[in-house]
Amino acid sequence: MKEFKACARGPRHRLHLGIRSCPDAPAAGLGNKAIWLSEFERGHIDALHRLCLMPRAIAARFCPRPGKTRRSYKTVERVLKNRGKKRVFKKPGQARTISPKLERRLIRHVITDRLTSAQAVTELQLACSARTVRRILQRSPEVRIIAQRQKFFISEKNRVKRLAFAREYVHKPLSFRKNVIFSDEKIFRLDGPHGYNNTYQRTRGPEPAPTMRRHSGGGSAMFWGAMSWHGLSTLHRVQGSLNAERYRQVMLNFMMFWALELPWRLDQPDCPFIFQQDNAPGHAALSTRELFDTVGIALLDWPARSPDLNPVENLWAIVSRRVHWQGRQFMRLDDMLPVIYDCWRTKAPKYVEGFIESTSRRLQACIDAADRQMKCYFRHWTQISSHKHSCPD
Repeated sequence: MKEFKACARGPRHRLHLGIRSCPDAPAAGLGNKAIWLSEFERGHIDALHRLCLMPRAIAARFCPRPGKTRRSYKTVERVLKNRGKKRVFKKPGQARTISPKLERRLIRHVITDRLTSAQAVTELQLACSARTVRRILQRSPEVRIIAQRQKFFISEKNRVKRLAFAREYVHKPLSFRKNVIFSDEKIFRLDGPHGYNNTYQRTRGPEPAPTMRRHSGGGSAMFWGAMSWHGLSTLHRVQGSLNAERYRQVMLNFMMFWALELPWRLDQPDCPFIFQQDNAPGHAALSTRELFDTVGIALLDWPARSPDLNPVENLWAIVSRRVHWQGRQFMRLDDMLPVIYDCWRTKAPKYVEGFIESTSRRLQACIDAADRQMKCYFRHWTQISSHKHSCPD
């Protein structure tokens, strides 16, 4: 008290009334727990400390609370000690079972070894559940969940051929591509194409009717079609499997008559057009190649396992999307066939020029990817070449 009197001699007459609680402070605590100090009380404690009052003297200036004792000097000391410091509250609940170091190890092993959450718990012998591992991975900025893309296998021999083909034809002018006929087959199923169908629906509405799946797709039909800069061929339905004999009949009865009627602007008088086909068994048969040699049709040296380089694949995707628009399914082939013919005749022609113009970009993408299969694949080229048109009308 001697130190208090010596230090507070001057301004003592201004503080003899003590400190009243702030009017907006809470009136009572929870049980016997002390009431939190208001900002008003904290400000007065700081002001009295600036006047050189000790904690006991500051606590003595507080008026007793209703039904409680006045603030203790320990409370005043705690307030003065923690001035300017950020208050950190202890989080309630159980302590974490995964330390930050173990969490980094978990993320590293999941990415490197491609482990699932359950496998990570077993391999690393973690004292937590698989759901805890998933929560750690979801909140980590280093990890993201993606759907793994599926690609067809390409041998090293075919990789070299694909890359050589792309380098040979990437700089060919558009006039060369205008004289090329691209062809391929397509199978349409009554149930529609296989894959995931994601749709938006109301959360409070009824659940939509599921799509039906029948044995072998409910029935199917195979079609042969071709495209060039000058138009589309007649869509021909193939009965049964397309072996070498049936394929030769398609070439003689449909493709050649259609190709001869096209208004070709020929750069090479000896070669009226160049025909493209993949390396299916019926296409690559010796009898089929002898037919092309006899008739005098030049074949494009097409590399195997290269549907991503063929623009007619995108055209078939457009037709299939339009036939099965909004998940439409058919009960009979007689109902589906007219829709296919109509889409090929009315919807597909407007995409032809854009797809043929994109062939140089396809080949350049194959070169840039070092023939490790182009990342864009079919959908990307569909968006590039048909950005002016939407599939539904």
